Amino acid sequence: MATLSRRRVIQLAGGFALTGVAGRWLTLPEAWAEPVGAPADELSDFLEISRKLTQRDELDEHLAGALVLASTLALEGFGERLARLKALFDQRPALLERSPLAFGDDFTDQETTARQVLGGWYTGVVGSGEQAIYVTYLNALANRLVADKLVPPSFSYGPCGSWRHAP
Repeated sequence: MATLSRRRVIQLAGGFALTGVAGRWLTLPEAWAEPVGAPADELSDFLEISRKLTQRDELDEHLAGALVLASTLALEGFGERLARLKALFDQRPALLERSPLAFGDDFTDQETTARQVLGGWYTGVVGSGEQAIYVTYLNALANRLVADKLVPPSFSYGPCGSWRHAP
């Protein structure tokens, strides 16, 4: 397995950000097009868990790969924590039916991991503080959810502050 540097993940994240700005997938440079670092079983587990948490079947596998790589760098022990979360969901699928997402005192580590996975998908950022890695913006689920109303998402049309006044 190839070792992946923080610089490489930032390059990959930059590539995803650029493709998001274009609004569609562009052809990535050859060096980025090859799969790197994330083991297939870890990516598969990440996608399975992500589909359960987001309740969406149509998650982008390329973005999932970037999120796994960023999570591995930004979040200590991410692979092991992801495996424990998968095992918990396999044993107790009813945990996903709770609203808000709460697993109880016995499973705080798994709940934290689930929130980090969701945070990566919805904000496009993995980790926090100096360990945070920006993966995507437009392809983040939070922005895709509002894409039919705000294009590009979260930008104001008109002079600064015009959003304050009723249309």
